[in-house]
This record gives sequence, C-alpha cells and structure tokens, in this order.
Amino acid sequence: MSDLKLTIDLIPKGAWGNNLREMLSQKDWVKLREICYKRFDNKCSICGEASQELDAHEVWAFDSKNKKQTLIDIIALCPKCHGVKHMRNSERIGYGQNAKRHFMKINKCSEVEFAGHYTKAQLEFEELNSVIRWEIVANLSNFGGQGMELKKKKIPFIKSAYNDFEIIKDKEKLFNYVKNLNNNNLYILLPKVRHIDIDNYSGEITVVSNFSDRIEWFSDNQKIATKFNILRKFTAKLSVANMEQSSIQFVLTRPGGKTLSQDFELTNIQ
Repeated sequence: MSDLKLTIDLIPKGAWGNNLREMLSQKDWVKLREICYKRFDNKCSICGEASQELDAHEVWAFDSKNKKQTLIDIIALCPKCHGVKHMRNSERIGYGQNAKRHFMKINKCSEVEFAGHYTKAQLEFEELNSVIRWEIVANLSNFGGQGMELKKKKIPFIKSAYNDFEIIKDKEKLFNYVKNLNNNNLYILLPKVRHIDIDNYSGEITVVSNFSDRIEWFSDNQKIATKFNILRKFTAKLSVANMEQSSIQFVLTRPGGKTLSQDFELTNIQ
C-alpha cells in the first residue's frame, strides 16, 4: 500500500537520541513544539482529533549512502497515531495490539495489509542500521526555529581488543598474586570478567564481572570514573559520549586483588 494515511516509521539505532528535544534547550524545544501545535490548530495532523495531549513528531529522511539524517517536517500527532509511528516501543509497553487496530482503522485496511507494511518498515530499519553515526541536517528556520542552535552529542567509536567481545586471558595484564594475611599464605580470588559488550550505537561499554567491589576507568593513568558494587555479580556501564581520550581501560578491584583490562580505543572513524 503506497497511499497510507498513517505509516510506521522505525528510527534506526544510530539515530536514537538524535531528536530535537535532546539537542535543543528546553526553552527552544517548548517554543518549537507550540508553533507546531498552532500550525495544526491543536489537532492531530493525521486523524484530525483535537487533543490536549498532542505530541510534536519529527519526520526525518535517511540517506544511508551519504549517512545523512535530514529533518523533513514537525507534525502534531495524537497519542494513538504517535503510538503507531513508534510501533516497536508500543509493543514493548504492551500497546501493540491497540496500535495495530488504530493503524487499520485510520488506513481502512486489513490485518494482512498491516502485516505487509510492518514487515517492510522492519526491513528498512535493519538496512539503515548499517549506519552507526548520522550527520544531522536540520534547517529549523523552516519550522519557526530561527536562531535556534542544535547541541549535537559527540560519540566516538569504541574499538575493543577483545575478539568478538569474548574475554581473553592476558597474563601480562592480570595482577595475580598471593596475599599474606595473618602470616598465612592465602589465595585471594581475583575479580573475574564474565562478559564485555560494546554498543557503538549508544557509545556504551558494559562490563559484567564477579568478585569485584568496584570498577575504575582510567585514561593515561588518570581516573575518569568509578562505580561501586555490593553484590557478587557486578554489571557496570560507561558512556563515552563527548570523551576526548584516545584510549581507556578499566580496573576491577576487591580486597587483595585486581584485574586490569586491555585498552579500548576511541576514534571518530566509523
């Protein structure tokens, strides 16, 4: 169906967070949103419903070849139509069936036609996920935002020394030793890394470990972050957004023992 009034628009992973609400000051975003509502006479631009709970929905075009994300429009949507636009999120919060029924009602179509459109949207979503970073193109003056400035988050790419994110035993970088306690030689169980996950879409490193009471992140021997642990299993995340360092590493610590990671390189090259 090419003449749908209401469509499902799945935002690719690399563009999550690339929205005006995140990139503008609160004052500017409120102003832009109010201009949008006034433009559509405080009614949903798709179903025409008047609502006090309208959302300002951004319409973006994605050019995967040139890695550009271009703002096409800002439209007013009621919660029902907005829920269809973000179908995956609606399903996540248990609104999926309601969103599907609203899609079919507005488009006057069958469940089969809904399924075909949703499948196409998901295929496009997977294809666009090949781009990790998008260049944002947005002329806000077209929507009443003259003089407004976008604050774009800088997220470097993370390159891990761990092949396929599997933990590799590096004897040169592990502090394994015996601690003398009360004149008795006792083996101190070292912190053990269970899993490392690199998410270059969000710019996050997740470390899952056992037997550690804290994790400390360093760059050039300077501590940049610390998180403490009170449970046996320890899951810690670090965001590299806006970091200027070229490499970082972590140290897991428990009384009497430490485990040092290999370096994680940070680069602007995709």
